[in-house]
Amino acid sequence: MMSRIVALVATLLAVSSTASAFEASVVPATRKVVPGDKNTYTTWATAELAGCRNEWESFQVVIRTEGTLTGVNAAMTDLAGPSDSVIPASAAHLYREWFLKIENPSGGGISVKNHMREPGLYPDPLIPFVDPYSETPNPVGAPFDIGVNDNGLAVVFVDIHIPDQALPGTYLGTLTVTAEGQDPIAIPVELAVWELDMPNEKNIGTAFRMSDSQVRRYHGGPDEGATSADFDRILKNYYVAAQDHRIDPTGFKGPVDFQFDGDGVLLPVDWTAYDAYMAPYIDGSYFPNGVGVARFDVGMFGPGRGRTMDDEQYKQAAAALANHLDQKGWWHKAWVYSKDEPWLTKPLEDPSVAEQNMMNVANDSRLLVESSDLWKGHILVTGPKFDLAAEWVGIWCPVQPMYDSWFWTEDDYPGRGDYDAHVAGGGELWFYNCNGNMPPYPGYDIDTTIGYEPRILKWGSWYEGATGYLYWRLLYWGDFDPWVEWQDIPGFGPFFARNGDGLLMYPGDGDGTFADARTPEFLSLDGPIVSYRMKQIRDGLEDWEMFIMAEKAGIGDWVKTEIGKVYRRFGNFMELDCERLNYYCPEDEPWTLDEGALLQVRSRIAAKLLFTLYPDRYPDPDEPAIPEVVESGAEITETIEDIAELPGDVGTGDSVTDDTTDSGEAQQDAASDAVQGSDLQESGRSGCAAGKGSTRDLAAIPALILAAAVAMLMRRKKAAY
Repeated sequence: MMSRIVALVATLLAVSSTASAFEASVVPATRKVVPGDKNTYTTWATAELAGCRNEWESFQVVIRTEGTLTGVNAAMTDLAGPSDSVIPASAAHLYREWFLKIENPSGGGISVKNHMREPGLYPDPLIPFVDPYSETPNPVGAPFDIGVNDNGLAVVFVDIHIPDQALPGTYLGTLTVTAEGQDPIAIPVELAVWELDMPNEKNIGTAFRMSDSQVRRYHGGPDEGATSADFDRILKNYYVAAQDHRIDPTGFKGPVDFQFDGDGVLLPVDWTAYDAYMAPYIDGSYFPNGVGVARFDVGMFGPGRGRTMDDEQYKQAAAALANHLDQKGWWHKAWVYSKDEPWLTKPLEDPSVAEQNMMNVANDSRLLVESSDLWKGHILVTGPKFDLAAEWVGIWCPVQPMYDSWFWTEDDYPGRGDYDAHVAGGGELWFYNCNGNMPPYPGYDIDTTIGYEPRILKWGSWYEGATGYLYWRLLYWGDFDPWVEWQDIPGFGPFFARNGDGLLMYPGDGDGTFADARTPEFLSLDGPIVSYRMKQIRDGLEDWEMFIMAEKAGIGDWVKTEIGKVYRRFGNFMELDCERLNYYCPEDEPWTLDEGALLQVRSRIAAKLLFTLYPDRYPDPDEPAIPEVVESGAEITETIEDIAELPGDVGTGDSVTDDTTDSGEAQQDAASDAVQGSDLQESGRSGCAAGKGSTRDLAAIPALILAAAVAMLMRRKKAAY
């Protein structure tokens, strides 16, 4: 252990002595880094992470220069852990964040305090350093240059997968940033691995619709009917990318033909082709990690969607499908999507349209349940619960603004009591978001600096008792180029248009030959470019899985209390009793705007779960820690050695604010804090990054680095684990 401490100190000293024409500092993955006046964020010199085994943990590296840089690159070392264990460098996936120029803010620019939607540059596409779909290493996103048109700024997103066999404890490594003609900058990376296991099999139902035709248009030619020898391979890359982020794509439907005799009786069904198509998605053989989908839409018999069968034929075919899937052992994963948003009046001036839609959904749902009891609980309706179909619908999936009475229309929608009763009766609650998620509702907008909005949506979903999450489209590219347009203004109108709505992945341009592609010219990979927002969605789903672990361990109520510190409800658009319209009261914040608080709650939940599972090895975070008295240098060494077996500490997530923030507070000196011991005893990991100071800070104080390192390590012994 001491050798790792010496190595860490040497790295810090090397950083402090480096004279470079550029700077590199760590920013938590939860905060979007945007150029210009909105560039307010917190920086650290060390990336401090903590997570479960089989979980992803991330941070960002902000690279700044006063001039230009060429050949910019970054590389991760192995992470050395307890008992000579290693997390290999290959576990780290690096991306260059690509900035999109937003000219038309989401929702016509309607914002509330601290939830601004403004024109400007925002990060979203994550360009991989190395093509993840090539059998041989193929550089894509790096090396790169930082020119005068880049605002002297580049951001690298670092994603680290914790192996499922990793020993619990602290792992140390280095991320080195290089540029041609410049001294390298070494950033220490410290990863605490919790003795908790993120499950491979997903407990949360997700339904993010995939559009094969969009993939074909970009990668198989402008004609949707065009074929490509590589199309199946490229399409698979998109499905795999979604699944890698714990997202189950929907839209696949196996071929099956229902035939009836002259009396309308269903003939025997040949399920061979259907089973051959569906099995790989369900059993996981389609995906490299071998994990199948948690839930899937059967893709047929959607209530209210119209049909060619009469009622009796509809019931016979539906019963045959349910019975077959039950015999295959697949039925527990199945659900059926009803007519989309039957409550929505189209046109808005004719409410009878919505009434008829809901009647059709109710009637067809009744027929399904009458055909087989298996269907009970497997019918999903997007929209708020309505009484007409309540007896038949098993999964209600309202958009967050239509959950309870918080929506801007001021209508009275079902809330917690209604859905709690539904769940108590064996039903399910799911949520979805779309262009109705106006600020301060969290959403998936590109043009927000609150990076963790997609993440807090998943916290709120678990808090409200949901078991699944739906999103209407992964690849809503339409007929425009998703690299330069992110709103369907003609389709939604300026009020409801959200930048990035239905668009969570971007197309790579393959060999650059397909039509009308305006992808970055250097980008030549066959497959998707994932987004910053997908990382936040994945992190939220991982958090949700940890909440489920806690439920199973018997501490669900305790976790709910903790989450209640950072989440109260999804939002309240245009709260009229505040100081002015289009504003909400800070004392009545629906969810936290403090990422440190969010991540600290996550760390406390992990600590409580560890104590619950292993009370002989981990302390109760609700019990005050008892400081240890160290009287000799020998005992100090022994204390440091002991830290090798500890999975990381839980603290307040305190940090030092960079001088780009608007807080007006001066930067604090990391080493000075270490010597005094005041802040360091309270700060710690928050599941993201939580070190002290910036690269510039360390350069000014090389003489105090060793004291700072020792103090930080001693603080971990005193804190929690």
